[in-house]
Amino acid sequence: MTKTRRIVNIIAGLFMILVAFLLAVDAKQTYPAMIFILGITTLIASIRSLVYYISMARHMVGGRTILYRAIIMLDLSLFTLSLTDVPLYCIVLYLAGIHIFAAFVDIMRSIESMRLRAPSWRLSFISGLVNIVLGVLCIVFIENVTVAVGIYSLGLAYSGMTRIIQAFRKNKTLYGNAPAV
Repeated sequence: MTKTRRIVNIIAGLFMILVAFLLAVDAKQTYPAMIFILGITTLIASIRSLVYYISMARHMVGGRTILYRAIIMLDLSLFTLSLTDVPLYCIVLYLAGIHIFAAFVDIMRSIESMRLRAPSWRLSFISGLVNIVLGVLCIVFIENVTVAVGIYSLGLAYSGMTRIIQAFRKNKTLYGNAPAV
């Protein structure tokens, strides 16, 4: 990771923690903001994936998977941005689904990293466990707006902290003319 990328990740992580704190301050008033932030971040991620597919991934093995993922994320973001007059439990179930899906991805990533004997598998596994806990909490407290926004704030703050931790992690990639092993 380059120094510029590290700085961008630290700033993004601090911004995520700040937004999480601002959302948690007054949960009843920030509920629409939570839906908007969730929709916009998913929209930005889907556009980035589409640009990545168009620029590089269409020439790669498995590039269509990136395209399909980008289209699904685009659909989810537009769906999220249209959720203004939907009952609370639909939003909380949607939030729980996002956390459980993220947990599944993180745990699968950690298992793959563990098989490759990479030292970063623990962080992915812990992230998966935290996402499982947040998803279960969403389902348990399905009727409470304050808890839903609080869970989203916790998840956002945790993601920000994880991003900062990853920015400070040492890079173990060899550059230059390294001898072949």
